[in-house]
Amino acid sequence: MTVEHACVVCGDVLEAAGVGLTLVAGEGLAEPVFATDERSRELEDLQFTLGEGPALEVLCEGMLIVVTDVTSSEAALRWPVFAPEAIDRGVKSIIAVPIQVGAIKVGVVDCYRELAGFPSREGQAEALVCVEAAIDLVVADADIGRPGLAEVIDLEFTEHRAQVHQATGIVSVQLDIGLPDALARLRAHAYAGDRKLNDVAKDVVLRRLTFRPESS
Repeated sequence: MTVEHACVVCGDVLEAAGVGLTLVAGEGLAEPVFATDERSRELEDLQFTLGEGPALEVLCEGMLIVVTDVTSSEAALRWPVFAPEAIDRGVKSIIAVPIQVGAIKVGVVDCYRELAGFPSREGQAEALVCVEAAIDLVVADADIGRPGLAEVIDLEFTEHRAQVHQATGIVSVQLDIGLPDALARLRAHAYAGDRKLNDVAKDVVLRRLTFRPESS
């Protein structure tokens, strides 16, 4: 079994229409690396852009998240920006399963469902088995020399992620703040201007946009 297969099977047993995988990268930043379909890819990328959503909440709280109705007021309070985007894409419920080794948060499997409510008990039990397999595979393939994890990484995510990292580093230096705070500033600027995070990052890298204090 591969990491990709474990994620796909996890989605199948939870009756999900699509699945996304987010892993924790350097500096504790969460990054989407794989999705089974275009909708899931968009939703994973939106979480990275907005800094809001099930994967990020799981990584913060370290617990399984089950939202049985994305249109509920509870979901709107949890993810005021992300939830409407999920609704617009036909998602009715979301199950986000943590990948964790002891106290170390490794990643999250997001399962996007077109059905409201809970999946079957059997499906929930089988999903936990799949995530256990994903844990073993992610840990085993974490070394640079191991191909398993590298093969699952979706280039549509990672090709522009390097530019976001570069821009985050530039903003960190400009404002003398940590990388997580610098990324938050990039996200806020992108959201305020209704722009993609990658487009804002490109402007920073090309020096068309600066976050120096005197320019704010």
